[in-house]
Amino acid sequence: MKKIITLFFFSCLAYASTNAQDVIARWNFDGITFASAGSTTFSITTGDAIADSGALVTGSEFSGLHASASSAWTTPAGNGSAKSASANGWADGDYWQFKVSTTGYSSIGLVWDQMGSGTGPKSFIIQYSTDGSTFTDVPSSGYNLTNDSWNSGTYKPISTRTADLSSITALNNQPFIYIRFTVAAGSTNINGAAIASTGTSRIDNVYVGGVALAPLSLTSFTASAINGKAQLNWKTADEINVAGFDIEKSTNGTEFSKVGFVSANNEKVNSYSFTNEFSGIVYYRLKMNDKDGSYKYSRVVSLNGKQTVKLDIYPNPVRNTATLSHEKVTDKAVLRITTLDGRTVLTSYVQAGATQTTVDVSKLLSGNYIAVFESNGNRSSVQFIKQ
Repeated sequence: MKKIITLFFFSCLAYASTNAQDVIARWNFDGITFASAGSTTFSITTGDAIADSGALVTGSEFSGLHASASSAWTTPAGNGSAKSASANGWADGDYWQFKVSTTGYSSIGLVWDQMGSGTGPKSFIIQYSTDGSTFTDVPSSGYNLTNDSWNSGTYKPISTRTADLSSITALNNQPFIYIRFTVAAGSTNINGAAIASTGTSRIDNVYVGGVALAPLSLTSFTASAINGKAQLNWKTADEINVAGFDIEKSTNGTEFSKVGFVSANNEKVNSYSFTNEFSGIVYYRLKMNDKDGSYKYSRVVSLNGKQTVKLDIYPNPVRNTATLSHEKVTDKAVLRITTLDGRTVLTSYVQAGATQTTVDVSKLLSGNYIAVFESNGNRSSVQFIKQ
């Protein structure tokens, strides 16, 4: 079984190599038994039709439907596993069906094992639906089965198939989707003759996978001082299951406390604002909360209610030593280097009378930083690049 799981992830990488893949739902059929009586669909006497594992098992279900009321549904040996799902009495349009939620996922992909007896159907197509009623053929999804003679002790890679559905965006982030493996119109049996009523087709190790969508994308976050108040504005895109935003405030850029909350709209594109009283130098950030309890922080923005002093940095980008030009220090001054999210990584105290200060940044990792200069209650900052 480990081989099958590995195949799943390698196949997913083929269509979304830059994103982490999750198994949304997986069926291995090892825990089920079908009733022996012939029928257009199966009846389970042991186990159930719910997926055996995956991120979104709740509400999942596999099923099958034949035109013939004499079809026999069985659970013989799988592809290196104890059981598979099998049936005879196949005709054009008969299918295996898998229902699964894709809420919070995109770039859907399939991996499954399938084979048939020599007199069973040869040609299948993949179909999909978002309502369980109207089905659409996946373009160029036709495939032909072979008689691979499965047994429980040996996994046969020749039976493993994959399908990249990432271009079908209608399948993304849906309460439920429905996938069918359907006998193609005009199919012969695997041997090339007419499909026999006793001919079988087996399916095993069915995986539905996808790329987890980010809870949201923060497209902008700004702060402005208007009539002595801080006006915070931010925009988001692709909100999914977002609870809301804690607005956090700091007077030193390090220790933050909550000053407000704005509920999320959970729309494709959103705009928000928040007003807060402030004085002096203040820093704001957003704590973006997901409904499952997870969260992440925005970058830090700052406002200065006092006069801003001029600050320049040279060279920019800088590799080893940066020189900052500033107004003459009359008393005490401090120069801090921070990351874009407000974390201080270097602090230097500036001597009285200085108009230029050099700072060694050679040990900083490459990236974007902010130089923050504070003197006589005034503050100024400049962004630079460390090479």
